[in-house]
Amino acid sequence: MKEQVPLSATAKRNVKTIADVELQLLQRRPLVERLGQTIAHFFGSVIFILAHTAIIGLWIEWNTLGSHAHPFDPYPFSLLSLAIGIEFILLTTFVLMNQKHQSLRNEHWAHLHLQLSMLTEQEVTKNLQLLNAICHHLGINSPARDRQVAELAKPTPVAAMITAIELARQATGEVSKAA
Repeated sequence: MKEQVPLSATAKRNVKTIADVELQLLQRRPLVERLGQTIAHFFGSVIFILAHTAIIGLWIEWNTLGSHAHPFDPYPFSLLSLAIGIEFILLTTFVLMNQKHQSLRNEHWAHLHLQLSMLTEQEVTKNLQLLNAICHHLGINSPARDRQVAELAKPTPVAAMITAIELARQATGEVSKAA
């Protein structure tokens, strides 16, 4: 087994921060959403499948093989079909509620990731600008003479980048395929 390398204090702080944010997001959900998630998780469990199979099996046995002169739901099991249909509608609703919550969480994290990426880009740009200034001050050949370094030392025009990405997607037909 591989030996675990201990996390740095910064990494531990980051893990705790992410866990705290995740907990806040979960606690802000309305009771109906929390209940829906619990039900959706139960419907996706092996216990549910086994219980469902047992109940349906007992239902069919009671109404076909049992020694009852008058079964309460004779073949073709109209009442069973109705119950399963209603259950399907409810299950679908709970799953959709759960997916909506997941989508909102993913959107939240994507927005945070975008903000952090933009902040990182700004910090790196500023670092390059400061490095150029230090090189100039010390009389060292400035890396700004390198055209790529000079380009990277300028702030990234995010709006122009978004436009370029959209144009490239349209040119490749990606947008029309996704729609």
